[in-house]
Amino acid sequence: MNTGSLPTKKVLTLQAARAIADAALAEAVKRGMNELVVVVVDDGGHLILLERQDHAEPAAVDIGIAKTRTAAIFKRDTKEWKERLLEGKWWVLGMPNMTPIEGGIPIVAEGRIIGAVGIAGAKGGTDSEICRAGLAALQDGGAQ
Repeated sequence: MNTGSLPTKKVLTLQAARAIADAALAEAVKRGMNELVVVVVDDGGHLILLERQDHAEPAAVDIGIAKTRTAAIFKRDTKEWKERLLEGKWWVLGMPNMTPIEGGIPIVAEGRIIGAVGIAGAKGGTDSEICRAGLAALQDGGAQ
C-alpha cells in the first residue's frame, strides 16, 4: 500500500483537550463560578475529556456533551442553531443529535474542524465566553 497517497489529518490530543479544559476552568474560577461542566470532543463528537466542577448540576453533564457534540458534527457554533430556532426555523429541532443551545464551539486547526469544546451550567453567553477562554490555550501554545 502506498501511504503517500493518503491525506494527513490533524487530531485533537488528550494533552490539547486538557489544556483547553484547564484554561476554561481557570476562567470560570476567576469569575467565581463553581457549577460548570467542561466537555471536549473529537471531530466525530466522541468524548475526549469531561470535567465537572464540585457544584455542577447532574443534568449539566449530559447537556454539555450534547452541546459539544452538536458543535463538532454540525461544524458550527451552537449559538447559530439557537438563532435559527429563534427565527422560527423549527426544522432545526428535527435534526438528529441537534442541541440548539449556546455554549458549544468547534475547534479549528488549519481550516478544518478537529473537535469542539462545550460548557454547561451558566447562561449561554457566559458558556460561550468560557469556551473561548479555553480555546485561547491552543493559540497561546498551551497544548504543545
